Amino acid sequence: MAMAADDIERMIKEHFPDAQIRIEDLAGDGDHYAADIVSEAFRGKSRVQQHQMVYEP
Repeated sequence: MAMAADDIERMIKEHFPDAQIRIEDLAGDGDHYAADIVSEAFRGKSRVQQHQMVYEP
């Protein structure tokens, strides 16, 4: 089920209030996104841990 980029950004922002977020619609279909997220919460975490943190919400 497709989600709007704004909804994805809102969910991420709720869990990472300090985050700088950039969402890109990769296919132009509103169903495939890439997200660049910068947050202090990721400091010292591996890439896998960072991904797990983002997928959690």
